[in-house]
Amino acid sequence: MKAHDFAASPSDAQRTSLIRAETASRILLAMRSILIASSLALLIGPVTGITASQTPALSGSANACPTRAVAQVADAVATKFDEHQFVLIHATHGTAKIDEFLICLVSRPAFTGRATDIVAEWASYAQQPLLDRYLLTLDMVDGADLIPIWFDTDTPDMWATLPTLRQLLATVRQANTALPMAKRIRLVGGNEGIQWANVQRVEDLAAYPFRTNWMEHLLIEHFAKTPGNRTLVVYGDGHIHHDGPNFIADAEPVVGRSALFVIGTVHDLREDERAWLSRLGDITAPFFIDASSVPEGPWAPSLRANANENSLRLSDYVDGVLYLGPERDRLLTGALPLTAEQQRELARRNSIKFGNDPQTGGRKRYDGRAQWFRDHPRELPVRP
Repeated sequence: MKAHDFAASPSDAQRTSLIRAETASRILLAMRSILIASSLALLIGPVTGITASQTPALSGSANACPTRAVAQVADAVATKFDEHQFVLIHATHGTAKIDEFLICLVSRPAFTGRATDIVAEWASYAQQPLLDRYLLTLDMVDGADLIPIWFDTDTPDMWATLPTLRQLLATVRQANTALPMAKRIRLVGGNEGIQWANVQRVEDLAAYPFRTNWMEHLLIEHFAKTPGNRTLVVYGDGHIHHDGPNFIADAEPVVGRSALFVIGTVHDLREDERAWLSRLGDITAPFFIDASSVPEGPWAPSLRANANENSLRLSDYVDGVLYLGPERDRLLTGALPLTAEQQRELARRNSIKFGNDPQTGGRKRYDGRAQWFRDHPRELPVRP
């Protein structure tokens, strides 16, 4: 296995810079709307070092799909599991609209009746027992106790601060309450699984795989070998496109391209993409189409995950196009600020990972790659 480059794709960086300036005033509005829409408040209680502002009510909305059009698009995406084992879609890198779509998707019977698992870039696999307790056995878990799911990742200052991820998790739980145990959707952590309580020096990191290597391992050694498995893979565009420098390039020869349905996402309406999108569908509402139906020729720059995607056939890189509607996306990073205690812990972790050399931690982990999947306790826990 290789240690892939897991930097955010150029499209993520460009999208973030475009919307950051106009987002601050929308963050409070977005948080308020999420709370107003919530219909099933779960237990929330303070614990040491966690403030009430860090633990908004975790709830799944009774109206998880904001419009009928969004619900129809979500159902169309879900039908791809009829022919493909894996459906791969972009994971948020701080923006709201993709999470809002996924909240709708996971609430739909068309999805819960087909999918068996979700694997998400923003969830730590070190917290898999906690995820299983909350989502499968439906234990009552205090909202503050769920924070390590996002905090114990490689980017806690982003994923631990997004209210939409809290609501997405709660919506999966709510959907599972209507399903028998054997049919409940399991959410598997796709991010690194470092047990930080046991890490005091950089050498302690050697046994932990990079998240992209963990994902490759999950797809090939676990999901692909599970009869009847149908997995939604929620990961950044730069990691999931066909013909790219990513873990999909290694997984594809094993599982077969036909097992993978990759969705490219257009988050909002840009003037330079209006004409192209208008040829594909009604730009006033979300839509979803197969990439094979897209005419050959120049395609939307916002779909490009890396600079090497130069083919005029969009289907060389993605299998479907999801347009999330014309409304401008919003940046929510920092909407739930880290506490002072969390910031101190994050500083401790960074000092171990990077020290005086930003590549120190990476080299130690790569040098220890023989240990990565040798110990069964570090493997994916058996489903409850």
